[in-house]
Amino acid sequence: MKFTLLLTVLIITVVSGCVSQPMHISCQVRVPTEFKKDPPGWMSPTGEPESVRYTESYEAFWWNCVMVKAAGLEGRCPFTCSGTPAATYGCSDGAMDAERQIRQLLNLHDRMKVQDYLRSKTSDKEAKEKIKSYFPDGPEAEKVTE
Repeated sequence: MKFTLLLTVLIITVVSGCVSQPMHISCQVRVPTEFKKDPPGWMSPTGEPESVRYTESYEAFWWNCVMVKAAGLEGRCPFTCSGTPAATYGCSDGAMDAERQIRQLLNLHDRMKVQDYLRSKTSDKEAKEKIKSYFPDGPEAEKVTE
């Protein structure tokens, strides 16, 4: 009886360990409360509300990071930019969120499969369109100086 129970638990453990979770990452912008409404008297240099600036920078840096990692998992994603307060926060949040999601994939899946997945994710037109405003020449990795 104990042997059968032990064997059953062992089989379930092995089988569940072999079933891999599907790979999925997504660019889901959540504009922080402080950027949902412009402060009274605020005049954006671009004429766009801060919520738009946050969203555009977040998406650009999220997609850029995914493209950088698709080209090489060792690549470093830039996470700083200049601009309005919302834009600078969006750049950082977008890149860091992409890094976090990719790190989670790497904890669950083979590196080569993750990189293949990232390549397929960035091969569509949406990715290239989203980065244009910050990376007009295509994806850019952070330059490492020694």
